[in-house]
Amino acid sequence: MTRTQLLAALLLLVSVVSAAGRAVAQDVNVEETPVLLVADEVVYDESLGIVTARGNVELSQGPRVLLADTVSYNRRADTVIASGNVSLMEPSGEVLFSDYVELNDKLKTGTINNFRGLLVDGSRLAAVQGRRTGGERKELDKAVFSPCDLCKEDPTKAPLWQIKAVKVIHDEVAKDIIYEDATLEFYGVPVAYTPFLRHPDPTVDRRSGLLAPTMGISEELGVIYGQPYYYVIDETSDLLLEPRMHSSAGGILLGEYRQRFSRGEINLRNSVAYVEQSTDDRSSDDYDFEGHADWEGKFSLNRTWRGGFDFEQASQRTYLRRYNIGGPDVLTSRLYAEGFRGRNYTSLAAYKFQDLRASSDPDDTPIVLPLAEYNHVGQPGRFGGRTSLDASLLALTRDTGGDTRRASAVTGWELPYTSDAGEIYTLNARLQTDAYYATDATALESGNTETNGRVFPQLGLKWQYPLARRSETTTQVIEPIAGVVLGPRGGNPDEIPNEDSRSFEFDETNLFRLNRYEGVDRVTSGSHVNYGLRAGVYGDGGGSTEVLIGQSYRFYGDGAFEEGSGLEEDLSDVVGALSVRPSGPLTFTYRFRVDPEDATVNRNELGFTYAVPQFYFGGNYVTLDENASSDLTGDREQLDMYGGIRLTDHWSVAGNLTQDLSDDRSRLLRGRFGFTYSDECLLFGIDFERSNISDEDIEPDDRVMFRLILTHLGGVESK
Repeated sequence: MTRTQLLAALLLLVSVVSAAGRAVAQDVNVEETPVLLVADEVVYDESLGIVTARGNVELSQGPRVLLADTVSYNRRADTVIASGNVSLMEPSGEVLFSDYVELNDKLKTGTINNFRGLLVDGSRLAAVQGRRTGGERKELDKAVFSPCDLCKEDPTKAPLWQIKAVKVIHDEVAKDIIYEDATLEFYGVPVAYTPFLRHPDPTVDRRSGLLAPTMGISEELGVIYGQPYYYVIDETSDLLLEPRMHSSAGGILLGEYRQRFSRGEINLRNSVAYVEQSTDDRSSDDYDFEGHADWEGKFSLNRTWRGGFDFEQASQRTYLRRYNIGGPDVLTSRLYAEGFRGRNYTSLAAYKFQDLRASSDPDDTPIVLPLAEYNHVGQPGRFGGRTSLDASLLALTRDTGGDTRRASAVTGWELPYTSDAGEIYTLNARLQTDAYYATDATALESGNTETNGRVFPQLGLKWQYPLARRSETTTQVIEPIAGVVLGPRGGNPDEIPNEDSRSFEFDETNLFRLNRYEGVDRVTSGSHVNYGLRAGVYGDGGGSTEVLIGQSYRFYGDGAFEEGSGLEEDLSDVVGALSVRPSGPLTFTYRFRVDPEDATVNRNELGFTYAVPQFYFGGNYVTLDENASSDLTGDREQLDMYGGIRLTDHWSVAGNLTQDLSDDRSRLLRGRFGFTYSDECLLFGIDFERSNISDEDIEPDDRVMFRLILTHLGGVESK
C-alpha cells in the first residue's frame, strides 16, 4: 500500500469513527452515514479540516457517489468542490455531469456549471447552470430536455425533438419537470411555444392528467376528436374519462373506473352518447341519448369460493359497432359464484344475453336463472378405474318461445389398461339421466307444458396401439385407433327442447367421444364404430408434425344429426387434421371433412403463420357447407390475411383483410393497412381502414386514423 493510499484509509477510518457516535442512537439513516473517499493522491490540512483529492477521485455518502478529477472536501463546512469530468450518481439512478460542482449538506445542495443530466430512462437534461437544493429540486437556466438518443455519427446534431426553456425545474419530490418559456423543436426547428409546461419525470408510472387525444376522419362519422383525462383517485383506484365528438353524429362520453381490493377487483366501463337517430331514410335531425355498460368484478371469498359479475348491455343493437367502441356479437351478463375443493367443482350462475347480430330476435333471447353445476372426478380405484359425475340444474325463460326447466346428471366410469405389448385399452361407461319441465316445446301447442324424462346409457371401448421408432434427431410414432360405442336408439324425442346443443360440427376432436354434442340436451343415440390413424414426427429441438384421419360407421339405430353435419348417413364423412410446428418460424394447420361417396369437401380449414424478427405473415381460409345443425345459414367461404414488415429499426408496415368468397363472389368485408415509426422518444403511425358491412344505420365506411405520441408528453392517437 502506498503512502497516499494509507492516508486515504486513515481518513476513511476517522470519518467512520466520527460518525459512529451519531449513528448508534438511530436506525440505518443515509443522512448520518460517513463520507468515503478514494483517490490516487490525497492531501489533508488538519488545521483547516480540508481534504484535497486528485486523480480518479471517488467520494460517496450513502447511495450518492461523486466522481471527478479533483475534489476538495471541507469537513467543517460540509462542502465539496469538484472539477474536471465531474459526475454525480443519485439514489434514484440519475447521473449528473458537469465541469464544476460545488455541493454541501451531504451532497444534496449546491451549484453546477455546464449541467448535463442522464435520467433513469435515458432522457437527457442540459443547462448552462444549475442549482440543487435540499437533494429534492434542480433549477436549471437556459435548459434543454429530450428523451431522444443523439446521433452516433454526429452527437452535436439536434435530436428528433427537444424542449428548450429559459428555466427548467426538476422537482424530485413531486416527480415533475416544469418549464418556463418553453419551445418545442423537431430536428432543431421550433414548431410550438408555451409560457408554461409540466410533465412527469421518467420515474412516474401513474399520474393524473391529459392523455393522447383520439383523432380520425370517418366517411360516416365525420371528423373524430376525443380528449381522454386520467385521474388517479388513490393507490388502488383510478378513473378515465374521454369526451369524444363526431362532426356528423354527435358526441360520446366514455368512462372507465378501476379499483383493486385486498380480495378482488372491479372494472366499470361505460359510455353515454347524445347522437343522431337513424330513420328509414338512414338519418334525421333528431338526437337522443344512447349508451352502453361493460362491468366486471372478481372477488376471492375464501380458499374455496370466489365470485363475481359481468354486465354487458348496449342501448341499441348497432351502437357499439357504429361508434367503434368494440365488443362481441353477443353481450353476456353473468352473476356467479364458484368453489374448488379437491376433486370437486361447484358453480351457481345467472345469465342474460343481448344478441347484436342482425338475424337475432330479442324476444327469443333467453334469461338463465339459475344454472347450478357440480363436477366430481373420483380417485383411481384398485385396478385404475375412475368415476365421474356432472350434474346441473337449469331454469331458462323467454319473452316468446319455449321455457325450460331441467335437471341433469351424467355419471361416468373409465378404466384404462395397457397390455405387455403396448396396446392401450380404455373402457368407458356413461349414464345420462334428465328431467324436463318445458313450455312451448317443438311438438307442443302454444302455451302447453309437459314433463319429460330420459335415461340414456352408453358403453364404449377404445383401442390404441402406438408404435414408435427412434432416429438420430427425431421420434416417429404411428398409432392406429379403433373404438366401439354401444347405446340404444332414440334418446332425442321432440318433447325435449334443445337449448345447449344447437350448433354442432363433426370433426376430429369429437370422433371418439361417447356423446359428440357439447351440451346435454342432445345425445348421440345408436351404436357405432370409430376408426382412425394418428401419426407424428417429433424432433429433439421441439418441432413436430402430426396428422389424424378417421371415420365413423353406425350399425344400429337412427342418427340424431341434421343434414349436412357429416353424420346423417350410416357411414360418416372422413375427418382429419394436419399440424406442422417445426422449431423454425413456420406453423401450419389443416382440417377437413370429406364425403366418402363423391369426395366432396364439406369443410376446409387452413391456417398458417410465418414469423421472423423482420417479417411476419399469416392467414386463415375456411369453407363450410350449410349445416342444419348450425345457427349459420348458407355456404360459407372466407379468407383472412395479416402481415407486417419491419423496414428499418424504426419503420414498419402492417395490414390485414377479411374477404368474403361465398356464393362465387369476392367481397372485401374489412381491411386495414398502416405504417408506423417508433423509437425511444416518439411513435407515429397512419392507418387506412375500410369496412364494407351494412347493418341498419351502419353503412360501408372508410377511415383514416393516425397517432402521434411523444415520450413523457403524450400525443395524438386514433382508436
